[in-house]
Amino acid sequence: MLWLRKHEPEVWSRAKTFTTASSYLVFRLTGVHKMDRHTASHFMPLYDPDSGEWHDKLSSGLAPIESLPHLGWCDEVAGHITSEAAAATGLSVGTPVAVGAVDALSEAISVGVTRPGDLMVMYGSSTFFVLVQDKPTPDPRVWSVAGAYAGQHNLAAGMSTTGSLTQWFKTELGRELGDTGFSALFSSASQIAAGSEGLLVLPYFSGERTPINDTRASGVIAGLGLGHTRDHMFRAVLEGVGYGVRHNLDTFKQMGSEVKRVVAVGGGAQTDTWLQIVSDITGVEQVVPDVRIGASYGDAFLAGCACGALRRDQIESWVSHSRTIHPKPMHRDVYGRMYEQYLRLYQGTRDVMHALRSSVQTNGGEA
Repeated sequence: MLWLRKHEPEVWSRAKTFTTASSYLVFRLTGVHKMDRHTASHFMPLYDPDSGEWHDKLSSGLAPIESLPHLGWCDEVAGHITSEAAAATGLSVGTPVAVGAVDALSEAISVGVTRPGDLMVMYGSSTFFVLVQDKPTPDPRVWSVAGAYAGQHNLAAGMSTTGSLTQWFKTELGRELGDTGFSALFSSASQIAAGSEGLLVLPYFSGERTPINDTRASGVIAGLGLGHTRDHMFRAVLEGVGYGVRHNLDTFKQMGSEVKRVVAVGGGAQTDTWLQIVSDITGVEQVVPDVRIGASYGDAFLAGCACGALRRDQIESWVSHSRTIHPKPMHRDVYGRMYEQYLRLYQGTRDVMHALRSSVQTNGGEA
């Protein structure tokens, strides 16, 4: 908003409202300009976490408060389908529309991560964490935001390159494997000993978010020797993500943020190989839900709550878990040593990473 005000003043002068894609959709459906508080809490410093409303004094210096959306909780009714929206969509006039939530929060709800101490670890193209709290524990290394329901807070965190890193690996180093590439790579990696025979990967291939918040970080593969194979490298990639997950969980612990239960979701949770590696590295159990449709399943539940067809506590009957990944004690020592080296490797290569990234930007990536 500051950038727009400074660099495109003609657009700024014509703007009547400031919104997001989801709240704009709610507006088009209902005529009501409303946003969920979880999304609004990313609008720092406009959102006041104590009152759950826009901050009068701070927002007035940036944008008129009347230009910002009204705020609601995710399972509340934002409005109802107008006649214009009904004609455009085929939905019935008067159908209630929930305030809704962003994708990661909806996915957390979809697998029953709704009670304080519940943590969702979402294995997608990136890895995302949502920890439900009854009291916030703000820390600059992670993101303290509003929860889905009144009285709830979320501690959110994320890694930039995880599933997308495995996709890059398959495309660049396993393209001859074809459609069976992932199954072959994961199967072979499961046969490699924990620790990948001294091979260590920093999975910062597109910078890193929490807890280091370093946009200039880059990927590192350390310890390569002539005895290592592609299978070693792929397992080291999976372990590198596991060390990153542990780094975030250790940060939560240092902050005094209690994690009581971990639920694994996302495409990476389809294989026990990766989940087992992460549990062995972190030393925590991971519950795997039976239904892993994703955010849409959580959105359906929020809609049911908004229209009165469901209650919040009925999420327990929506979600079932038939398996739990338990850490293997036999791998604790080797992964403990490798994790220490993981932390040291970033500290030892950070200046080189930044210099290399700067040289690419300076040269424009030209050959």
